[in-house]
Amino acid sequence: MTARYTPPAVVLHWLIALLIFVAFPLGLYMHDLPLSPTKLQLYSYHKWIGITVLLAWPGARRTPRPRCRREWARCSARRAMPCTVCSIC
Repeated sequence: MTARYTPPAVVLHWLIALLIFVAFPLGLYMHDLPLSPTKLQLYSYHKWIGITVLLAWPGARRTPRPRCRREWARCSARRAMPCTVCSIC
């Protein structure tokens, strides 16, 4: 049995992708504009898209937990994780 992402995580993933694909061309377009109220408004949109992506990112990158029915595998995974984290630090 394979673990799957939840529907809200999938929707959030694609929403973030869409926002990035909107923000990048918007940034390129507004870079060449002279200083005007339009440029400032586009800059504001670009900034808020970036803040939204930054705040939504942790919710979209949670990975699904594997479904393991064997107790020995679950126990060994619980014990191996702290050792892995400590070895990285």
